[in-house]
Amino acid sequence: MNHALILSAVAALGLSACGQPETAPAADPTSASEMPMASNMSGMPMEGRQAAMMGAGSGVITAVDASAGTVTIDHGAIPAVDWPAMAMTFTAPAAVLADARVGDRVAFEVSVHDGVNEVTALRPQ
Repeated sequence: MNHALILSAVAALGLSACGQPETAPAADPTSASEMPMASNMSGMPMEGRQAAMMGAGSGVITAVDASAGTVTIDHGAIPAVDWPAMAMTFTAPAAVLADARVGDRVAFEVSVHDGVNEVTALRPQ
């Protein structure tokens, strides 16, 4: 009889918990320097076509791949496009990449449209 009572109590507890939403664990705050380096964000899902957003930032070039048409910049926050400080890879036209060198501190302009993040201008600082 005790087994039947215990089994009934366990079943009742289990069933009552079924309708309860799980609570998410608290977020672990990390600084931008501790965050993993982001790559080209063009693979992130975007809903439909979006209007281009323009922004300006500054940072240090950490990689240039002229053959792929990309530049990686470790940059500060860019509020105009709602980005925190991070390192990320951008597409860039050959003319923009022509004088880009790893280690250069630069000011840059970025266009964000349809999941493509493109550096449209680089200026040494």
